[in-house]
Amino acid sequence: MKVKDRLSLQFTFMFAVLLLMVLTGIYLFVEHNRVKDFFNKLDDRAVTVAQFYLAEDNLSKESFKTVLKKFPQSLSNETIRIYNEHFKPQFVHEGTVRWDLNTLKDVVSQKQVHLSQDNQQITGIYYADNSGNFIIMVSAIDINGYHDMHNLGLIMFFVFLASLIITYFMGSVFSRIALLPIVRITNNLKRIRASSLDLRLPVAQKKTDEIDGLSLTINQLLEHLEQSFESQKSFIANASHELRTPITTILGEAEITLMQNRDGEVYRSVLTNIIKETERLSYIINSLMELIQTNVENSDFQNIRMDELLWEIKDDLSDRAAKSRINLTFNLPNEPSKVTLPGNRQLLFIGISNIIKNALKFSDNKEVDCEIFCDAMGINILIRDKGIGIDQKDLTKIFQPFYRSANALYYPGYGIGLSLTNNIIRLHNGKIEIKSTLNKGSEFHVTFPDYS
Repeated sequence: MKVKDRLSLQFTFMFAVLLLMVLTGIYLFVEHNRVKDFFNKLDDRAVTVAQFYLAEDNLSKESFKTVLKKFPQSLSNETIRIYNEHFKPQFVHEGTVRWDLNTLKDVVSQKQVHLSQDNQQITGIYYADNSGNFIIMVSAIDINGYHDMHNLGLIMFFVFLASLIITYFMGSVFSRIALLPIVRITNNLKRIRASSLDLRLPVAQKKTDEIDGLSLTINQLLEHLEQSFESQKSFIANASHELRTPITTILGEAEITLMQNRDGEVYRSVLTNIIKETERLSYIINSLMELIQTNVENSDFQNIRMDELLWEIKDDLSDRAAKSRINLTFNLPNEPSKVTLPGNRQLLFIGISNIIKNALKFSDNKEVDCEIFCDAMGINILIRDKGIGIDQKDLTKIFQPFYRSANALYYPGYGIGLSLTNNIIRLHNGKIEIKSTLNKGSEFHVTFPDYS
C-alpha cells in the first residue's frame, strides 16, 4: 500500500472515531432531553388528572375551566389510575393495567416516581387533597419522540457515511499535497547519477520545515559522495602517474643498457639508478598500502599516552636527522586519563610524525614547536613551523592523495603523507585545523576527543 493511501485511511479512521463520538454524544443528549421532556408532560398530565377528579371544590371556576380544557388532551396510549392512601382504586377502574403495591408505596414515600417499562414511560405523584391523600399513576408512549429519534438516527447514519467518503477523498488530496515535496525529491534524485553528482536538491532559503532539512541532509550526502568519487578519480589518476614514472625509468634504463655492451662503470651507474627508482616505487606502494589501511576500520586499539608518543616521535626524528630541532611543550593535567587516547599506536605515530616531518622539511630544518595540552574539547596538539607556508587556495586540497602545492614542488615528496595523516586522525575521531601564511609558516592544530 502506498504511503498516500495509508495516510488517507489513517486520516479517515481518526475522523470516523471522532465523528462517531460526537454523533453518539449528540444522540444520547437528545434522547436524554426527550425522556426528560416527556416525563415533564406526564407530571403535568398527572396534576391535571388529579385536579379534574379531586380539586373542583378547591379551584376557582376559571382555573377549573382550564383544567377541563386540558383534560381531554390525552397522551399517546395513555393510561390513568387513581388510588387512595389505602391503595384502593378510585374513580377509574383498574382493568388490565394494575400497579403493584411496592410501586405505589414508593410513590407515597418519595412523593414522585418516574419509571420506564419497555417503550412506556410512567409517572406517579402523591396528591394531597382536602378529601384525602391520593396516588395518581399516568403512563404513556412517546410515539412522536420515538419517531423523531428514529429519523435523527437515520440522518446521523447517512451523514456519518457521507462524511467518511468525503473525508477519504479529502484525505487523498491532502496526502497527495503533503507528499508532493517527497515526490519532487524522488524525481530529482532519479536524475542524479555517478556522472552527475554535482547536481543538488533545491532547498528553501529560510529552511523552515522538515522537507528542507531532508533535502539539506541529502545534499550533504551527495557532496560527500562527490568528494569521495573525485578523490577516487584523483587517486587513481595520480597513483597511475606516480607508479608509471619509476617503472618507465627502470624499463628505459634497462633497455638502453642492453642495446650494446658497456663497461662496468656504466652498468654500475645504471643499476644505481634502477635501485633508486625501485626504492621510490617501493615507497609509493608502501604509502598506498598504509593509505588503504587507514580507510578500513581498525579494531586493534589500545590506550596510548599522547605525551609519551610525542617523545617517541621526537627521538625517532632526531635519530634519523641530527639537524632536527623539535621543541616540545607540555601543559597537561595531573590526571593521566586526560591525556590517554584509545587508538592504534603505529598509525598515530605515522600520522603525527608526518606533520612534524613536513614542518621540518618545508622550514629547511628550522625550529619546530610542538605543544600538547588538554581543554574541554579534549587532547590538543599544536605543531608550528617557520617554513614556506601554504597558499589559502591549497588549504582544502592538501589532504587529497598525491596533491602538492605549487611552492612545495621543489621539495622531495609524493603528496601522500598529509592524506595518510588525515585518514588516521579521522579514524581516531579527531580533526585537523590549519592556519598558514605564505613564507611565514604554518600551524597544524590536531584535536582528539576527551575519553576520560
